[in-house]
Amino acid sequence: MADTNDAVLDAGAGKDRLSRVYAEALMQEATKANEVDLVGTELDAVVRDILSAHPNIDAYLRSPVISRRQKEPILERAFAGRSSNLVRALIGVLNKNGRLGQIRSVRAAYQRLREQQSGLVRVLVKSASPLDDGQREHLKSTLAAQLKGEPVLDVKVDPELLGGLVIQIGDRVYDMSVRTRLQSIRAQLMDGGTSYVLKN
Repeated sequence: MADTNDAVLDAGAGKDRLSRVYAEALMQEATKANEVDLVGTELDAVVRDILSAHPNIDAYLRSPVISRRQKEPILERAFAGRSSNLVRALIGVLNKNGRLGQIRSVRAAYQRLREQQSGLVRVLVKSASPLDDGQREHLKSTLAAQLKGEPVLDVKVDPELLGGLVIQIGDRVYDMSVRTRLQSIRAQLMDGGTSYVLKN
């Protein structure tokens, strides 16, 4: 996996953008090696079985006190024979650039690219109460008719919405919640009241 010039990237990009750059480079190499799914599975395992299951290891990798050179042999022993060359190369590049703390965000960016490549579109849905199977299927079929891909719903319950839905697809947000409608009506009433006072 090719190295990345973080100094240039940091000048005009945040951590999310930087993680996407790493993920895109990894995806290119994984596609060439026909290992897209394998790399995705291994990244999931790194986050689930190592970082989440062992917080002390996660803290060690994130620690700015421990030098990159000190971490290098430990990482080599930990991943040798247990992961693909591409995942080991990614870990090495992240360590070299002091970015081991971004493994989770690189993994998330990689999985988003993997979904796009498979024609899947992740949709964040917030609802005031849990959606039943029928509501989920209706929402998926409605979205599928408008999207260039198959929607994958990530549903979260937010009682403060009072009713309705908030749907986010990439950077686009469609707010159809009762809370937002009430806020809009309240704002209109206040503006109307102010106008009435000014006129009279």
